[in-house]
Amino acid sequence: MSSPRQRSIKTAARKTPARKTAARGTAPKWRRTAEPHFGPLFEEANDIILLNDREGNIVAANRAARDFGGYTLEELQRGVHVRDVLTPAEFELAMLLTHRALDGLAIPEVYEREAVLRDGQRRTLELRSNVLQQEGLPPLLQTIGRDITERKEAAAFQASLLQVSEALLSAQRLDQLGSVICEEARRVLGAGGAYLWLRRGQSLFGCAAAGLGEQQFVGTSYALADDPLLRAVEHERGVLLINEFQRSPYVRFGSRSTEVQSLLAMPLRRGRGMLGLLVCADYENPQSFTPALADRAQIFGAQAAVAIESALAREREEEEGRVSAALLQVARAIRESLEETEVIPQIARSAREVIGCDWTAVALLEAGRECFRVTSTDGWPTTVVEELKSLEFGRGSLAMIDQLLAGVTVEIQEPRGRVGLYERWGIASLLAVPMVRAGRVIGALVMGYRERRGPFSAHEHRVAGGIAAQAAVAVDNARLVEALRRANALKSEFLGMMSHELRTPLSAILGYADLMRDGAMGTVGLEQTQALDRMLLNGRGLLELINMTLDVNRLESGRITLDVSEFTLAEVLHELRSEFGAGAVREGVTLAWPDITLLPALHTDRAKLKLVLRNVIDNALKFTPQGAVTIAVGSDPARERVSVTVRDSGVGIPADALEPIFEMFQQLNGARPNARGGVGLGLYLVRRYTELMGGTVVVESAVGVGSTFVVEIPSRLMRRDGVDAVR
Repeated sequence: MSSPRQRSIKTAARKTPARKTAARGTAPKWRRTAEPHFGPLFEEANDIILLNDREGNIVAANRAARDFGGYTLEELQRGVHVRDVLTPAEFELAMLLTHRALDGLAIPEVYEREAVLRDGQRRTLELRSNVLQQEGLPPLLQTIGRDITERKEAAAFQASLLQVSEALLSAQRLDQLGSVICEEARRVLGAGGAYLWLRRGQSLFGCAAAGLGEQQFVGTSYALADDPLLRAVEHERGVLLINEFQRSPYVRFGSRSTEVQSLLAMPLRRGRGMLGLLVCADYENPQSFTPALADRAQIFGAQAAVAIESALAREREEEEGRVSAALLQVARAIRESLEETEVIPQIARSAREVIGCDWTAVALLEAGRECFRVTSTDGWPTTVVEELKSLEFGRGSLAMIDQLLAGVTVEIQEPRGRVGLYERWGIASLLAVPMVRAGRVIGALVMGYRERRGPFSAHEHRVAGGIAAQAAVAVDNARLVEALRRANALKSEFLGMMSHELRTPLSAILGYADLMRDGAMGTVGLEQTQALDRMLLNGRGLLELINMTLDVNRLESGRITLDVSEFTLAEVLHELRSEFGAGAVREGVTLAWPDITLLPALHTDRAKLKLVLRNVIDNALKFTPQGAVTIAVGSDPARERVSVTVRDSGVGIPADALEPIFEMFQQLNGARPNARGGVGLGLYLVRRYTELMGGTVVVESAVGVGSTFVVEIPSRLMRRDGVDAVR
């Protein structure tokens, strides 16, 4: 498009009668004697072009300017003033710029103004102005502009999305995240209210809201099949925009639908599944939502869906942690006893503690009979316990017995029908979980409340199910105590198989992640590289845990062997030094390696020695938040033994824990608040492997000062009768 200076503007003087304007009086003298005449280049230009005089009268405007502002040529000829097309604040600035330009002073090359259209809309223009001097006429200010409203709104929306991302990252729990999503949706999309539904099966439940009715919204639920709007949204791949909502067939949606004037519904999808629904409503404007706004809503919805999916995954992980912790507590409690008379009471007691219910009972199925007998309770009055233990619960005695015999969990939210026994025993609600072992029901774990009615939570179901499964194993093992050795061998075989099954796919995952990070499958960006690095770091930690589990399993089953070879201690320490690079040592901790002196060659199991030293060094780094970890080596030629000393300035170990730390699954609780996690197998393997190689592990420690581990092994293992032995 040609610039204003390149356009030819033809003018011709002609006599015109004087015109009056209602707001401005008599037209300027020059307009009574001559008016500019513009050619087709001016009239048909795509850019907005207009001319105004010193007083602010708009002398001429091309077709693009008239169409933009909503004025006709006749209205322009009758008289339009700059104040008619600008806000008051912008009008003052426009007149100041006009006077400066016509007085020959400098003005901005490019500037912006907010224009007011004939219908009241406001649009942002990018403008350039210059003085137009025509012979015999007063100078005019010629202004050329373009509408940049959408561009500025898009830039503002991008900035808003950055704010949204920061807000979403700051939310830790799902309810916090839901509130942030709704608040940001109102702000970014200019809605009167925002409402977040999350999907559970074939229903949507109200998770969070911002705006009208937000307190009443949270906790409500709708079945997808019951509402036409929900069904329409479920099948909508994009955003569902409904202006003039009161005239739509969906007006009955929600308890406040009579107040909704326009509505924007965003399905929150990840892959093919719908996580939920984000609804924005306007309660004043029936034409509030434009297609452009719907496009932005779709971008916002995609961002919200990613955040929700992450939060749900995080909650699932946390729930898994809570369930695992509860089950581990029960497992530790019941593993201490092998006698049935001791195991069953412990199951009832532990279940009540970890679930937090009012009472529990364990009923066992009598051998050869389809009949339950209560063998242990917790939380019941003595009189009720005596009555319960005196009864037999066979088929037909209670409605739930047949279901338990079929291996089905029974939930009674509120006793109905024949409730006499429930009232006498003080049962307001109960959950009965069959104890199934090897496909056969051997008993039932029953838990409940004296006053609380209603459904049991998913957490209660999972913990009760897990305890019932553990109880079934414990009871069965107690009954089969004479076959404990065989059962233990089966357990070891199962554990080894599962560890192998976990290690194989995990190794494949790590391999593909390595290939992706190295660019073998295409270019990856910085964020993807960082994510892959984290994946590899955590995956290798998990692989190490699986390997340790396999080693423990082999040790416990007596299937461990020594692979003896000739090597030097310097070679092993060099490899470890490479593995414990800068990334493995936290900031504020130094790791000092020894200058290797002349040491005798070693004839022992290289891999096991390396594992021993790695675990000792790694343990020292874990328990040293600040300070140093120092490694030293020594040799005793007379005894043909070598030693490696690992000294740290960490938190130290209490005297009563110096021996237990070498047992399986033993850790110092609270001693390392920021240390990396583990399951307590590292030092167990250190002692067992060192002893296998004929060596010893000695530890000295003081709380707050640090610890010193000394690993000493013979320089050489000799084979005797086909078996490696210590010389």
